[in-house]
Amino acid sequence: MELQHGEDSLSEPSFAPKRKTSPRFSKCNAMLTVKIVIIVLLIVVSFMAGYLVRRAIHQDKNNANADRECQYKSPKTLDETPLQEMLSNLSPKSIETTLRYFTSKPHIAASSRNTELANNISSTWKSYGFDTVKTVKYNVLLSFPTKNKTNAAFILDDKGGVKFETAQKEDIVDPSCDSPDATPPFSAYSPTGQETGEIVYANYGSRDDFEYLRSKNINCTDKIVLVRYGQVFRGDKVTNAANGGAKAVLIFNDPKDFAPVPDKDLYPDGWWLPRSGVQRGSVLLGTGDPLTPRYPAKEGVYRSKTAEIALPKIPAHPISARDAERFLSLMRGPAAPDSWQGGINVTYKLGPGFKIANWSVKVVTNNDHVRKDIVNVIAVIKGREEPDRLVLLGNHRDAWVFGGIDPSSGSSCMMELSKVLSQKVKKGWRPRRSIVLASWGGEEYGLLGSTEWVEDNIHTLYYRAVAYLNVDSPVRGNYTLLSWSSPLLHNVLYAAAKKTPDPVDKDRFVYDSWLERSPSPSGKTPRINPLGSGSDYAPFFLRTGVPSFDLRYMFNTREMYNVTTYPTYHSLFDTFNYVKKFVDPFFHTHLAVTKMWLTSVYLLAESPIIPFSLGDYVSVINGSVLKLKKDYGKQLDNQSISLEYLFKAVDKFSRGVKYMQTKIDNTQTNDTDALRTINDRLMGLEKTFLNPEGLPERPLYWHSIFAPSIFNSYASATFPGLSDALQLASRTGEWELVKTQLSHVIVAIEWAAQFMESTI
Repeated sequence: MELQHGEDSLSEPSFAPKRKTSPRFSKCNAMLTVKIVIIVLLIVVSFMAGYLVRRAIHQDKNNANADRECQYKSPKTLDETPLQEMLSNLSPKSIETTLRYFTSKPHIAASSRNTELANNISSTWKSYGFDTVKTVKYNVLLSFPTKNKTNAAFILDDKGGVKFETAQKEDIVDPSCDSPDATPPFSAYSPTGQETGEIVYANYGSRDDFEYLRSKNINCTDKIVLVRYGQVFRGDKVTNAANGGAKAVLIFNDPKDFAPVPDKDLYPDGWWLPRSGVQRGSVLLGTGDPLTPRYPAKEGVYRSKTAEIALPKIPAHPISARDAERFLSLMRGPAAPDSWQGGINVTYKLGPGFKIANWSVKVVTNNDHVRKDIVNVIAVIKGREEPDRLVLLGNHRDAWVFGGIDPSSGSSCMMELSKVLSQKVKKGWRPRRSIVLASWGGEEYGLLGSTEWVEDNIHTLYYRAVAYLNVDSPVRGNYTLLSWSSPLLHNVLYAAAKKTPDPVDKDRFVYDSWLERSPSPSGKTPRINPLGSGSDYAPFFLRTGVPSFDLRYMFNTREMYNVTTYPTYHSLFDTFNYVKKFVDPFFHTHLAVTKMWLTSVYLLAESPIIPFSLGDYVSVINGSVLKLKKDYGKQLDNQSISLEYLFKAVDKFSRGVKYMQTKIDNTQTNDTDALRTINDRLMGLEKTFLNPEGLPERPLYWHSIFAPSIFNSYASATFPGLSDALQLASRTGEWELVKTQLSHVIVAIEWAAQFMESTI
């Protein structure tokens, strides 16, 4: 039984019988009582006066110590002097010098050059005086072209003679891209094999594309499928082809998407991909070392047998637009739909086969799957007040070739950011919370370095990580900022953008151009996209519920023929010269990205109350529920599936967030216990959306609100399990999975609501 305010646990119960007082003693007792009361009052007053004096003196000492040691400030009055000093010390010339060094040689994962760069970062951070600097190795399964063996596709005549062979190297159009260490075009994790068959064109290789072929009675069984890069992850293209019965896949860079211009505008004379350009990349689905799912790839950890893991089942190989033209020009069959036509000057036909009878395509792949060490470099600046709270930032180091943009534009920004942090540290400054910097290895193969490190530190991150701020290939243009983020970090991004000068128009801030050029649907704020799985934020966000973001500067896609990525992506031509000549000549955009990144780190590491955007989470979820009702309401009604409890859950979450926001607004920033309680609650919110069972077909993706779709491993979906189930049910008529996934979403949102109000 709880005690009520003012009650003593030893006092007589209120229902006890009262003793009667004799009348003859009542007057004397009254006089005695008055005297006793006066004496007691004098004693109490004297005691309280002395206590208050001593308390005031003691409190003054505590306040003085607090001013020196804690320096609590509300977010509104956060001391940004250290931040401004660091921002003023950032140098675009220094960023340029670092980028030139990082991109001087190819540095694919596990190469000697990649290890050399890791050692350079480690020694640099040690010289900066950071508290700890570690190189952490993981032994993972990688994939490389077999030396002195062929990776190519052939056109064979009716007698098996070779009429055409695809190029195994790109043209050296610029001395800066000439290196004997350049990895030739290949698809990582493609099995070694030789397959021959008729050719079929399948557009971008999405599930819808293969369904269209089936609707036209074009059978992909035992065929060689030709698809173009774009729209869906390359690994999904290969999986979809295999599911359709194909023997092998060829993937090409269509000029419509990578170079819709005359040859005179191609690199090195322009920004666009040369006709010989080829995009490398992994075709592995999922993230992390495929031999050690769920566990870090360290000594003593069991490895699955290669035959038992979910590696691609059919050979895949990337080819250039120039080579793809030879295949497309010979194909027969009905013309592909208008939306399937591309930038090669032929009519794209579906096939199957060539115009010349009994001619065929042969695909030969020779790739070695080998275990090698990858290296992460981790540095820590310990916090002065909350050293157990971690604000993490990172970028991957490995590149398919030179990595001018991907990833070295991000690496050079991170090194500049770390430099100015070190300058403040050497002067005695410490962040309120610890800052962790990470250079990841093996990202291009499937986020290997970051995933293994998260699996190695999963419980530490679950309880101690405030946020993870990722910058991968942040300078792809200079038109506008783009960002992918947890809703909790929206305000941090907006605040950083409002403090960062625009790299082109010095009279404006990044926020102004961002709002103008990439507005949200409401038009009131800039657009921020939900997180998918395309970079190292994925294991932090999807597995441990650590709020994360990724940001980059982008070109104007509307003026660039609606091209969605920079043309030399993952090719030989993504070089320092490409960046310097066509992307960011004076490195002002690199500087703006670094300022945005540093400001975000500072706000999260220094603000007494972690500056999360609770209201934005409510808005995003509410908007997603309304869209769900709009898109699928009639179908759900026809199946007697109600969204009533989903709307109720969102309403509960909204009330919980309002309750929490009131608590935040009323919290004094000099109240250590209250701050700790509030920040514990804030750090736990994202984790309430985790479901350790994972999502259907994606057991290592635990986030119930945001995760990639099974239809595209890069792109994000809101309520991913539910939205995928709805798409499948619309095709198959199977609705049971929809019911279970709807329940998962309802419960997850209710968990979040209860956590905000802390009601048991």
